[in-house]
Amino acid sequence: MAEYVVFCVIRSLSELIIYEARHIPELRGRIELIQMKLEQLQSILEIADARQEIDEGIRNWIAETREVAYDIEDLLLVVLSSSSSSSSPSTSRRRYTGLFREATSLHSLEPKIKLIEAKVSALKSDLRVRNIRPRQRGSPNPIERRRLQQRRTYSHFVEDDLVGLDDHVEQLVSRLVSEDADQVVSITGIGGIGKTTLAKRIYHHHDVRGHFHALAWACVSQQGQPDDVLQRILNKLEPEKKKAISTMKIDDLVAELIQVQRRKRCLIVLDDVWDMDAWDLVFRPVFGNRQASRLVNIKVLLTTRNKEIARYIDLDAPCYLYEQRHLDQEESWELLKRKVSRDLSLAGISLDRNLLSSRSVEEPEYSSGFEDEDALSRVESFHSCYSDEEDELVSRMTRIHSSSSEDTIQDLRNQMDMERLGKEMVAQCGGLPLAIVVLGGLLMTKSTISEWRTVHQNFNSYLRRGRTSRENGRVHEVLSLSYHDLPYQLKPCFLHLGNFPEDYKIPTRKLYQLWLAEGFISQESEEEESIMDVAERYLGELVQRCMVQVRADEATGRFKSCRLHDLTRELCLVKGKEENFLKRVPTRYEPELLSTPSPSSISPSISKTRRLSIAVDCDFDTYFPPRKEILEYRKENLEHVRSALFFSRLGKRENLQLALNFVCSELKLIRVLDLERFEFGDKLCKGIGDLIHLRYLSLRGCQLNKLPSSIGNLKFLQTLDLRVPFLVCMTIPNVIWKLNHLKHLYLPPSHECSSKLQLNSLSKLEILKNFDTRVSDYRDLTKLTKLQKLAAILSLEIDHLAALFNHLKMDTLHIKDSSFRIRYDFQSEKELTVLRELVGLAHLQKLDLIGIIYKLPEQCHFGRSLMKLTLRSSKLKEDPMTTLEKLPNLHTLILRKNAFAGNAICCSSEGFPSLTVLELQGLTDLENWRIDEGAMPNLYCLKIDECIKLRMVPEGVRFIASLRELVIVNMLDTFKSRVQKVQEQGGEDTHIVGHIPSITIADTNRTYMKKLETQLSGKSYYGLFQSFSPLLVPKDWQKS
Repeated sequence: MAEYVVFCVIRSLSELIIYEARHIPELRGRIELIQMKLEQLQSILEIADARQEIDEGIRNWIAETREVAYDIEDLLLVVLSSSSSSSSPSTSRRRYTGLFREATSLHSLEPKIKLIEAKVSALKSDLRVRNIRPRQRGSPNPIERRRLQQRRTYSHFVEDDLVGLDDHVEQLVSRLVSEDADQVVSITGIGGIGKTTLAKRIYHHHDVRGHFHALAWACVSQQGQPDDVLQRILNKLEPEKKKAISTMKIDDLVAELIQVQRRKRCLIVLDDVWDMDAWDLVFRPVFGNRQASRLVNIKVLLTTRNKEIARYIDLDAPCYLYEQRHLDQEESWELLKRKVSRDLSLAGISLDRNLLSSRSVEEPEYSSGFEDEDALSRVESFHSCYSDEEDELVSRMTRIHSSSSEDTIQDLRNQMDMERLGKEMVAQCGGLPLAIVVLGGLLMTKSTISEWRTVHQNFNSYLRRGRTSRENGRVHEVLSLSYHDLPYQLKPCFLHLGNFPEDYKIPTRKLYQLWLAEGFISQESEEEESIMDVAERYLGELVQRCMVQVRADEATGRFKSCRLHDLTRELCLVKGKEENFLKRVPTRYEPELLSTPSPSSISPSISKTRRLSIAVDCDFDTYFPPRKEILEYRKENLEHVRSALFFSRLGKRENLQLALNFVCSELKLIRVLDLERFEFGDKLCKGIGDLIHLRYLSLRGCQLNKLPSSIGNLKFLQTLDLRVPFLVCMTIPNVIWKLNHLKHLYLPPSHECSSKLQLNSLSKLEILKNFDTRVSDYRDLTKLTKLQKLAAILSLEIDHLAALFNHLKMDTLHIKDSSFRIRYDFQSEKELTVLRELVGLAHLQKLDLIGIIYKLPEQCHFGRSLMKLTLRSSKLKEDPMTTLEKLPNLHTLILRKNAFAGNAICCSSEGFPSLTVLELQGLTDLENWRIDEGAMPNLYCLKIDECIKLRMVPEGVRFIASLRELVIVNMLDTFKSRVQKVQEQGGEDTHIVGHIPSITIADTNRTYMKKLETQLSGKSYYGLFQSFSPLLVPKDWQKS
């Protein structure tokens, strides 16, 4: 990874020479000299990196090179600080004062500059001693070139790799759905053997979904707290009670679970259980004893590495112990073939999967005889070099026409070599699916036999050196090899994932922005890619190599979130520690996963902390100051911190004011500060403006009423996330316009400014969310020429709307994704013309219209990109489904508060081909709803709320096989009784809804809702696309 650190520093030096050295001419020559020496070192680092695993001296040299590069970057930041402090004054007096300070500051830096020059020279001299020579310049690296090509093509979907276990899935499913079988099923086995994959297959099995009324999945892990686990379980079993559940103590949560199981047949999956705490505190009171447990309406499926846990549970409830077996040699080879052939195909590499198997080779066409006898003799000679196992394959291939025999012989030799090498390597994986899949992800990046031989050689070398006596040793060595094989620019991206807590679902857009702020993503993108496209490409290769698990957006197929397998995360932390990449600060109750070496055992240059990942639990601020020494070994080492990410352990907003004061006073070089979901009171400390090197600042979900004006000092800021909670109206000073490097701006869903909030100078802005024309001038949008994603709340006159939409449809703009919420009555012909302009925008993806619409535009006026549409108070007289069902990419449709004023709607056959979510709320005149067979073939969730004249669930729902969730809220008792099960007896409409796995029936407190609506009347609390409980927020202001 040192190669990439040096690369980043060289890039920073170039930027300094271009943008800053004109103010500091005496430094230019020295900076260029350091840059030249670093470039020479960079050309050597790739070769040295390949030898560091077997040469401790080279490993130390690389570590020293990395730290020197970091020291240079630290010095650059100090120089930037010196020049920036004097560049802003406009008067001559201030300018001369600034120059004096600058000269004084640079004079004080002279010893540091000389020291760095000496270190770089010493590193270069040390190369001759170690006999390391650079690769010749100008010779292209074909492997790197092909890797770049592969990164452009990858699948957005991750498949579960399950081989040879179908019968076991059916066996375990039958135990769970049987009334007489055990209450608990435990899947045990070592890490990487596929326990979670098997549990997922069971969890999503159609028999399981049909048998249980409610299902919940909770990952326990080593750091899981019982109350947190139980809250997550209950949120799944009773989603309508999330608000109440969030305030319950552990005893109340247990009592609630007992009540739930009396009403519903439940399946609870506990994944990755490490000890008995969760069972003792949560499930023992529920199950009681073995005799009483038979009366409990809960089945538990758990995965664990410790079979003693299953034996312990069996004392309270009958527990079936299933030991996950290792794959045999044939199954292991089949899994590797499946992985390699699938991914090579996706990567655009031609590789016949059948040639990887000696049992299933398709016989090619051939002529009746050979025209070239030498060709036949060469094939026979080649044949004799291989074992009897391959005789049949070779003899069949000898019948190939001589005109193509030369190429075919070489291909055959390579394919058979690949098979031999692959079988030898997979045999060393010990039948562990994770090791095999990761090995497959590594091999799929290699298309030549020489590359396979190199992997084979390295693989054996890692196994010989590895700690294979320990549990999961084989998996760790395969993962280590895969990490070692990563291109240098991907290694810091992978190690950065170690910042996040275990089992944390990482939003990919946030991850990309963090990578950008850290400098991991090169600004020089290829083929006009955006910087976010480059980041997604980097993540795509990590996914291809099976080092990261991802979840894709169902509508777009793009990565939505990602996470690490616990063993992959362990590798991430081990390598991060070896590379001095990251320091984790656990809670006071959580022991470190990796022991920290004592200060005396670490040289000062290697012990500097660069990144902090800080776990926060209750009362964090009360004990944070005494724990300063825990952050790192000496205070001076904190001066080098570039990144600090704070994570709330229990998902609650703890007060972090003192910790933030510490960050502002001590971490002056910090570039990344993530403070999501914490409490700061009325105002953020002014010291935040002193962190002038910040590239990323997130206050998302924080309790914060006012932003300090010092935020305008953060001139290098690239990402600013101010999405505070829905009901917090934040006051923002008019200083955002000063942040001229800003690329991503997320405004609060509700905000205000003493004057108009100016944004027109943000010429680099690419993402703008929650823009509100009541706070900012809509004409500012016309100045943001690089904007790619826009989400805006528009409250404008019709002429201004028309002018804005005319601008947004210009071909010269880069907008790919736009979302609008508009409160307006579209009734006149002029207004309807503007509405047609709006829905026709090529980049329009989400639209929320509040107000009367005389008539919907015809389907031909809608753009093809519209994916989500919300209509409120529209009072449409004609059935909107006739038009909307023809939109090819619409996946979410929400009709609320008399959006339709008629009494009948119809969803026609083949209508709504892409719809996954449909919500009807407050359609008080709706009486008849017909769904034809073939309509909405992909519908996943259906919600019917306060449609008081609707008598029953439409008969056509029974045709929608994809439907997984039905939510019924505030409907008449006669409607609810038709679908509700009473004492295991199905309702009158069971034949319509019986195939739906999850049916929720609830009522909200309408009195409370009306009171809340009155309190908030007239305020701008209808933020755009924010998550909030639909049972607490007025329907007009809910997430859309």
